[in-house]
Amino acid sequence: MTTQSEARLFMSSDVQDAKLRRIKGAATSLLLLVAAVYVVATMFEPQHRFFAYLAATCEAAMIGALADWFAVVALFRHPLNLPLPHTAIIPKNRTRIAEGISQFIEEKFLSTAAIVEKIGEMNPAQTLSTWLLKPANTEVIADYLSRFFSYALNALDDRRVRHFLQQALTAKLHQMDLAKGLGELLGLLTENNRHHALLEQALVSLDEVLARPSTREFVAAEISKHLPVLQWLNKYFHVNLDERAALKLLDIATGKIAEVREDKDHELRKRFDAVVAEFIRKLKQDEAVRARIHQLRNELLENPTVADYVEGLWNGMKAWINADLAAEGSLVRRNLREMARSLGARLEADASIKEWINEQVLEAAPPYVEKHRSAVGRFIERQIHDWNEETLVRELERQIGPDLQYIRINGTLVGAAAGLIIYSVTRLF
Repeated sequence: MTTQSEARLFMSSDVQDAKLRRIKGAATSLLLLVAAVYVVATMFEPQHRFFAYLAATCEAAMIGALADWFAVVALFRHPLNLPLPHTAIIPKNRTRIAEGISQFIEEKFLSTAAIVEKIGEMNPAQTLSTWLLKPANTEVIADYLSRFFSYALNALDDRRVRHFLQQALTAKLHQMDLAKGLGELLGLLTENNRHHALLEQALVSLDEVLARPSTREFVAAEISKHLPVLQWLNKYFHVNLDERAALKLLDIATGKIAEVREDKDHELRKRFDAVVAEFIRKLKQDEAVRARIHQLRNELLENPTVADYVEGLWNGMKAWINADLAAEGSLVRRNLREMARSLGARLEADASIKEWINEQVLEAAPPYVEKHRSAVGRFIERQIHDWNEETLVRELERQIGPDLQYIRINGTLVGAAAGLIIYSVTRLF
């Protein structure tokens, strides 16, 4: 069963063949007409001088028509199947033609400068933003990504795939030097005192929490509850010291936090730095600490409870996503559409990012074009080489044959005019 594109291709070939047959018939009919007139004019030439002019005209027309017929036929095949020199030019020179066409397309049509210039005229960033702002296109993106997610989730749910991924991931984690990795990561985070920003934020957050009345009441109650001395004094001496003492302790803690925040060289900061540096050193060098971390890693990986928990999370997430994608008002689809639309709107509003995108595309295009344009040329060359002579001749004749048949018609008419002029001048002089 042929596809729609193949049907269009066959229909186009049929139309071209019919057109070629019509113009061939017209050129041949004109030749036969001239030949018939020539016979009649020759028969009546002795009776009237006019027929001599007509016969000379038709004779030259026949010569022009036959000469052009020979030239046109010689391009594609041997005229009258006679292996004359310099005939069947296209089949004999198929290799040279293939190389010439591929080189011409590669150098002229697919030149790097021409393609990059065309890409620049397209304005890729503007084209992208305009495309993303159309609801139909965002719907296509959401539909495509939803189908991809659904397929990927169901494909990964296969027992063989899950077993393979689990084994591969577990083996990789067992080989990983987790202690050294953590040490390197912490070293990077603490380089140039970057961790002080985290400490500052932690102190600010703690100060804000402790300043809240509700927090102070809760902490004071907890302190007084866990200090037996205060409870004993309240019981035997009837002195309400627990709440006041607790609040005092809380004020001392708050004041200490303020000191640390204000004093960049505070002793607690130095102790904090020392603790962090020592922990990083142990992660990298202390074999006991490293062994303990790796033992914890192995226990975690081999714990069936952890595996069951992870599998439960995976199954729950997969079920939720599949159910959502199957629903009419899918939240995932809506978010995907909104993300695509939002990206288009941001691109449309930000001229600088569009300029950056265009610059990156134009910068990346030349090496990509240089890499692949020769492949396109070689592909065209191989395609022509792979055609047999009959296919090559048929395809080329379909494309340029009608124009060549007009050459036959023009040759007949031009020959007739030339014959009339030459005969007339000869008779005159």
